[in-house]
Amino acid sequence: MSFLELRGVGKAFGPPGARHEVLRAVRLSVERGEFVAIVGPSGAGKTTLVSLLAGLERPDAGVVRVAGRPVERPGRDRGVVFQTYALLPWLSVVENVALAVGSAFPDWPAERRRAQVERYVALVGLSAARDKRPAALSGGMRQRVALARALAMEPEVLLLDEPLGALDALTRATMQTELARIWSAERRTVVMVTNDVDEAILLADRIVPLGAGPGATLGAPIAVPLDRPRERKALLVDPGARSVRAAVVRALSSGRARTREVA
Repeated sequence: MSFLELRGVGKAFGPPGARHEVLRAVRLSVERGEFVAIVGPSGAGKTTLVSLLAGLERPDAGVVRVAGRPVERPGRDRGVVFQTYALLPWLSVVENVALAVGSAFPDWPAERRRAQVERYVALVGLSAARDKRPAALSGGMRQRVALARALAMEPEVLLLDEPLGALDALTRATMQTELARIWSAERRTVVMVTNDVDEAILLADRIVPLGAGPGATLGAPIAVPLDRPRERKALLVDPGARSVRAAVVRALSSGRARTREVA
């Protein structure tokens, strides 16, 4: 049994008789410590998939499991970083992270909680900005706070819902490098959804294409057999990266074609 599993998962929204099917018969297996990227077009159901993994939504069919346990509600074993930062604007960097740590580990001594906060603020490179409030931070720095907050709760699975989608190109590239560094340091199980194929190649062990909706489903996983650390510029001309990119594009194009045929 894989560490994280979705088996025959389906999800629709809307009133009876007018239901909109978002996901259909989704199957996914992720091993402990693996970084998996799910790539699909906007509106395909990527955020719905993350919400199902997080326990924020319940599937209409099938089952979601983490470590063999059915996912029925949100839990500390799953940390989520959304595209929006969702930081409390009246709290500083350390206070935003400390709030999460206090919620996750209420029985820890105060000194241990402080050490946990400082560790993860340092891990995302924000020690110098530790006392600043979100309004004084750039978009990339705010997303680092959101990442530190999720990691400091020591989740078994980190779920990333297009966390870099709202950033400018330069900041996004910097954050991609930071995500790769942090994953190498922490080796947590990560499932990231994105519409950026090159981002997935840079970060992931495997890429799973998500077809266009309605009734989107996941295609066959595509391995990314490239050594780490990976350099963005080198990947542009690397034959292995080019092969992976072509395979992902073919899979996504095939998914769109099947959707048109069904419609």
